[in-house]
Order: sequence, then structure tokens, then C-alpha cells
Amino acid sequence: MLIGIALALAQDAVSLEYVKKGQVGTARPSFTVIANTAADDLSVKASCGGVTMARSGPASAGERKTWELDLPEGNYTCTGSLSVATPDGEAGEMPLKFGVQVLPRLRMSLVTGSLDLAGRTLSVTMDRPASRVEVSIFGPGGAEIGGGMAPSTASPGESISVGWSQESAEALKLKLRGYDENGFYAELELNPWRYSIPHEDVVFATNSAVIDDTEVPKLQAAMVEVQNTLAKYGKDVVIKLYVAGHTDTVGDAGRNEGLSLDRAKSISSWFLRAGFPGSIYYTGLGERDLAVATADGVDEAKNRRAVYTLAASAPELPGAAAWIMLR
Repeated sequence: MLIGIALALAQDAVSLEYVKKGQVGTARPSFTVIANTAADDLSVKASCGGVTMARSGPASAGERKTWELDLPEGNYTCTGSLSVATPDGEAGEMPLKFGVQVLPRLRMSLVTGSLDLAGRTLSVTMDRPASRVEVSIFGPGGAEIGGGMAPSTASPGESISVGWSQESAEALKLKLRGYDENGFYAELELNPWRYSIPHEDVVFATNSAVIDDTEVPKLQAAMVEVQNTLAKYGKDVVIKLYVAGHTDTVGDAGRNEGLSLDRAKSISSWFLRAGFPGSIYYTGLGERDLAVATADGVDEAKNRRAVYTLAASAPELPGAAAWIMLR
């Protein structure tokens, strides 16, 4: 009977609050003791996954003590005891036992090929059950120019479609925040801005990647367009230059790919020497991604080209092709 009275006294003397779920690196589970009345002594001794919770001494009415539990990913059982002594000489004690869970970081990924700036939609997946996805759109000067929200009950890995409204300004950056059913979130930033520099293609001698002096004015004209674009967008976007070389279908496909790579590198090196201030990447696609579809062995001038793209993030390439960083 006395044990029951002591337990009831302790339960009446304090209130307990729990945050039983956390996420690695962003939110910790916690345990809070609140003194409902003044106490000559309020003592707590408990442990949870190697984290110790301890308190002793007097407490004023309404006083709170919170322990945040810095734990790695996993499930934990926390145990201990709480005792209280009141000013009128009564004492009580109660056991403590509760469970907490620390989840891994929530992950959100863009569904490949789903970003449609004109249609103002995209799709993402998350690796835990979802509750909603929010998107904010930013334009020149970092101004927020639009946004949207999609409630969701999607399962892990299931595609979630998000649309948004937007003012007429050009979208330079998209920020997404996806929430799971516990209220934890993951963030994703997209930089879809890109601009293909109009230019006259450099003509190379057969089987050569050397830029002839007579071709330099074409590159100089393209550099003017590059500089104008940098002046317009450089304060809002970290701009990189991507140069992709292409050939027609005459000759050996493997040799053509190597030749287009060498020519793209030569053009990239010229832009570097001319003072392009950002990172420069190049690739050789040879006969892949033809501007004009032809059969093998067809001499088509429109396929012998290089594409100069200014972008905040790397343009997608066909197949196993990859960008090579010049600097």
C-alpha cells in the first residue's frame, strides 16, 4: 500500500513529456520532467543508449528539465527512476521506462527527365512514406517568383508529382522540401538555368583538332555572347561552360568519337585562354546525338558541329558519355 502511495505522489508531483522520434543530424529525441509543485528534492537517474540523464536538488513549481538524446540511428529502451521529496515531508518514487527511435536522414530524389519548366511540373521520390512536397521558385536577383505544394501519401520510392504557379520571370533556381509522415524533411535544390550560345561552327582540317587562325573570329564572336550572358546572369547563377563535339557518320565511329573529343577540348582551351572565369567541361559524342538523322557514311555538314552551353548544372548526355573537366 505504501508503495502505491509513493508512486502516486511521484506521479502527481511531476509531468513527463517525450519526443520519441528523431532523425540523424537534424532532430533528437528528448525527455522532459516538469515539476507540478515545488519540491525540496527532485532527482532523476536514467540512461538511454549510453546517454545519461541525471538531476538532483530542489525544484520550483513549473520548472522544466529537458534532456536531448544524442544517439545514432536505431531503436532504444530508456530506463531509470525518479524520486521527489515535498516540503511537507512526503516522498515518492517511480520507475522510468520509454522507447525512442532515431531514423536515418530522409532522402528525396528528382525523377530523371521529369523536370518540365514550361509545364511547371516535376516528380520526386522519397525513401520513407511521404506527407507533402513543397517547391519554391526563384528568379533574377534571388526573388521568389512562385511555388506550390503537393500533399502525398506516397510509399517509399513512389513518384510524387508537384506543380507550381509562377510569375512571368525566368526560373533560375528551384528549392524543394519533402516531408515524411513524422514531420522530418529533406531538401533538394535544382539549378535548371541553361543557355545555348548561338555561334558559327569552327571548321577543322580533316582529321585535325587544331584551330586555324582564320577560324578564331568565330570563337571571338561567341565569346562576346558568353560575356553578355555572364553579365546578365552571373550574379544569380554559378555559370559553367560545357562544350560538346559532334561529327557526321563518315568514317569509323570510334575514331570519330575521339576526334570530336579532341576538337571539343581545343575549343574549351580557347575559351579558357580567352578568360572564361568559371569551370569548363567538354565531351566528344562523335556520331551520337546527330542534329540530322542520316545513314552510316553520310557527309552531312550540320552534324559536324560543337554545342556551347552555359549552365548552372551539367546538361544530360546520351548513353555512357561523361563530361571531362578542363579546369
